[in-house]
Amino acid sequence: MVLSVENLSKSFGKNKVFSDISFSVNQGEIVCIRGKSGEGKTTLLRCLTGLEDADKGSIKINGMYLCKEENGHIKYTQKTELSAIRQEIGLVFQSFNLFPHMNVMENLTEAPIFLKKDPVETIKKRAEVLLNRLELEGKENSYPFQLSGGQKQRVAIARACMLNPSVLCFDEPTSALDEQTRAQISKIIKDLASQGIAIIIVTHDNSFVEEIAQRIITMKDGAITID
Repeated sequence: MVLSVENLSKSFGKNKVFSDISFSVNQGEIVCIRGKSGEGKTTLLRCLTGLEDADKGSIKINGMYLCKEENGHIKYTQKTELSAIRQEIGLVFQSFNLFPHMNVMENLTEAPIFLKKDPVETIKKRAEVLLNRLELEGKENSYPFQLSGGQKQRVAIARACMLNPSVLCFDEPTSALDEQTRAQISKIIKDLASQGIAIIIVTHDNSFVEEIAQRIITMKDGAITID
């Protein structure tokens, strides 16, 4: 398995978001997490990607612990290891979160250049390959305000793929997209899974879930059921 979650819990003050949830995701598997608004789906994604600290439990990605419980307390990995673990899991935000002052190529190459993953020319070549694969050729110098919603979504996917993650998370990937663009995003996600990337999708779009999910996790009242 690529991702393993055991007995994970999260609260904000006295508000319990979820408690003692456990699940795993395998290589190339598409898992959808669904539930009504306010059930904690996005909070769970933020915990998985290290953007939010859990209160208890463990998260293991490719054999590396992001966090684990020791002596009744949760312990997060050291900073030196945290960067490597975060590179194993990518997140495509619902609002895309592209840098507005950077063009498409700069959005894609900023993180890998900062992390010195490869020579700059190698990084740019990889970005070009991804943009071509996602039918965004010719958009390298465009800025986010010049792109449609579907184009922004694809740029956000390309950016998340630049670090070769083992797991890719999507937060409401079909919200506010027309049917044609929705179908395009569905195909892209299936293609990514066929390449061995584990996919986790948070959505309230039940028709999209039925179309794409290989396994379904339903969040309700702080707990989960798995189909």
